[in-house]
Amino acid sequence: MANIVQSQYKTAFACICALAFVASAASSLSAGGAVATLTNDCSKELRTYCSKVTPGHSRIVACLIAYEDRISPRCRLTAYLASGNLNSRLKQLNAMSKTCSSDILQYCSQVPPGGGRIYDCIKKNRATLTDDCRAGLSALPSL
Repeated sequence: MANIVQSQYKTAFACICALAFVASAASSLSAGGAVATLTNDCSKELRTYCSKVTPGHSRIVACLIAYEDRISPRCRLTAYLASGNLNSRLKQLNAMSKTCSSDILQYCSQVPPGGGRIYDCIKKNRATLTDDCRAGLSALPSL
């Protein structure tokens, strides 16, 4: 009986520790400490998988999530906690691609997708874009 009670306390303690870690990680990420937290929790993964990624605008988070099957559980949790902003950006880009679809076809159809090349192409042709696309581009945070 004593072993069962002791086991239950160990399980409860482990759960409390896990919740404390999640709360701590979430608060440091929301308080603007996302870069420091990612650097601390994912240093090995950043060197191994994301060393050539240009930092900024959730690109590092996207890289880490792309390798979620290879990164440590702690790094995976930190990356997912930091990904809230990434989801918002993806929604904005999806809406922008619909608004600017005719402009993308007209000016950027020969540009290979990926690496922000289509976005750069649209920005380069800003003066000749449709009014809706130009307005949407102005409303979009810089990437």
